[in-house]
Amino acid sequence: MTPAELQRITTARTLITKGEARQHRAARHLSLQDVADSIGISRSTIHRWETGTSIPSAANALRWADALGITEEDTCQAE
Repeated sequence: MTPAELQRITTARTLITKGEARQHRAARHLSLQDVADSIGISRSTIHRWETGTSIPSAANALRWADALGITEEDTCQAE
């Protein structure tokens, strides 16, 4: 994994643990199902991330970041 990918994984997990995952998804006008379909997991899994019930694996965090278009700018804001 590249340093940039590791940083995006950290950002995704930080947004999730801070309770900001839903806001990022909503700001991009994506439904739970849209994100779940693009990642290839269930809608309920995305919901558990957004409610802080679970944290995604590194691979899924990177896929989530890709689906939501998490950028280097988001990386700086999440910290």
